Amino acid sequence: MTACYRKRNKVFYVPLEKGILKHVSMQEALQKIKSSPVYPVLLVLVAFLYWINFDVNDIWTENESYYTEAVREMFESGNFIDIHYNYEPRFNKPPLTYWIIASSVALFGNNEFAARLPILILAFLTTILTYKTVRLLHGEETAVLAFAMQAVSIQFMAGKQYASPEIPLAFFFSLTMYWFIQGRITRNSLYTLLAGTALGLTILTKGYPYFIIIGGIIVLYLLIDTAVDRKKLIQELKSLHLPVTIPLALLIGGSWIAVMYFSHGDEFTAVLKKETIDRALTEKTNGLRDLLFYPEVILWSFFPYSLVFYASLGSTLLSGKRIRNVSFAFSWFFVMLVIFTMAKGKIPTYFIQAHPAMAIMASCYLVALSPEDKRKNIIVQWFLLIPALLAVAAGALMIPVFELPPLLYAIPLVALAVITLPYLLPAHHRHRRILIYLQPFSGTYAALLVMSLGVMPQLEQFRLYDKIGAAIKSTPSISTDLPIYLQDDRLHNLPYYAERRVIYKADPEEVQQLDGPVLALLRSRDITPENRKHVIWSGKVYRWISSESRLMIYIRNHLKAKNGDFSGYIDYSLLYRE
Repeated sequence: MTACYRKRNKVFYVPLEKGILKHVSMQEALQKIKSSPVYPVLLVLVAFLYWINFDVNDIWTENESYYTEAVREMFESGNFIDIHYNYEPRFNKPPLTYWIIASSVALFGNNEFAARLPILILAFLTTILTYKTVRLLHGEETAVLAFAMQAVSIQFMAGKQYASPEIPLAFFFSLTMYWFIQGRITRNSLYTLLAGTALGLTILTKGYPYFIIIGGIIVLYLLIDTAVDRKKLIQELKSLHLPVTIPLALLIGGSWIAVMYFSHGDEFTAVLKKETIDRALTEKTNGLRDLLFYPEVILWSFFPYSLVFYASLGSTLLSGKRIRNVSFAFSWFFVMLVIFTMAKGKIPTYFIQAHPAMAIMASCYLVALSPEDKRKNIIVQWFLLIPALLAVAAGALMIPVFELPPLLYAIPLVALAVITLPYLLPAHHRHRRILIYLQPFSGTYAALLVMSLGVMPQLEQFRLYDKIGAAIKSTPSISTDLPIYLQDDRLHNLPYYAERRVIYKADPEEVQQLDGPVLALLRSRDITPENRKHVIWSGKVYRWISSESRLMIYIRNHLKAKNGDFSGYIDYSLLYRE
């Protein structure tokens, strides 16, 4: 909750402990909202971590392949409305992520740096939005902790590494929530209209179901915050200017849907139905496993603060008063959990948009801990220390496992020193508590830094997709109109690197008997003796292509390959016959 100070028609709001509203002087208000010196330090550290080697890997996941290749084809065709992947219509998702990537490609060229740069920027801005939202509601110390939690949560960190819609969705989702709460606190209708605009952009990023999701969050929040008082609820709903904000959001979010429907008719609506209604209602269910799917996902996806989050959730559910104090974050988390648990299709990345709410709940819980409750404090300290030490150990273990430079041991050692530091300070020291709360951040930051500096570049050793593209480009006689035949069907980033249409599941015998120019990526063992002289590149390609996004499986096969076991790879040859 917040308090306000009015002077000359200006309103000053400051967060108060225990949710009590109170008028304060302007000087007191400014003191309350004064920034902590910890935040700028964390901001710089996070910016550095996000930037390190973000573009070092070739296009990775299937989703990233779809988006980067679709953008490449946009520039090739000059058509930025009709989305195509491998020169076939792709209606699966709205266009905003494609357009964001395209704007970067227009500036920096068609490469991994340009494709991922806007995603990285939006991820960083999402962490700042988390900080600013929490600062409005709960104060500076809570905001700093929420920023730290959001910034290093494992799944969010993984998402910022790829050019796909998860991070843009998280940004526009968080922007909608921030402007909504800003409008509610200040009673400034401009922020409410901005929230409607951001909601439209959220829909334009991932689809109209997010109108229902965000709408449900706001309704539940208002019901809790007004204690279901009818008059107050009506007043709050009026302040949202729904006759304006709803059409505004639907106009922005539904514009592409309308254009696609009038351009492509039933072909488009069939895909739209499959991506929304069918995925939510008709996919196979697994009973109890479905109910526990996202609670299980949270344990690793919100690491290193997942244990603290569950402690905060339990505390909130056991206390009606605490639900009221964190009503905004609780509504955000609860509505998403219910809707995505009810939906038949379940993917861990769907829940990234709930991370800011989880960060708010967990940080509020830590700040509200009473020093007198020694038993609870001991439990929470273990919930903080165990993930911190696990992360430091993981960072240190990466160095010998991947044979990285020993100098990198300095990173986990520094993190261990920072984790230990609060125990060396006097109990009354003003920075002791915040250092304890940031222990998981410190440990995870160290592990992620080792990962970014050493592991991710090394993983490219057996990822030679750009070499395939380079071999094609270095042969001037290969026409850009000549398609490439692929013996298998899961190499989704081949259209991007080959810069041409890929014909999947090609029969190697039939391909090699074709007349005229032939370009094909075939298994080396299937190249006939008479065609071996036409091979312009040979190399190993990861066998379980679809599992590259399953990082631990890929890492296992990478480490085996380093030791000479290439059972996880297949020898391919690039054949070009004029």
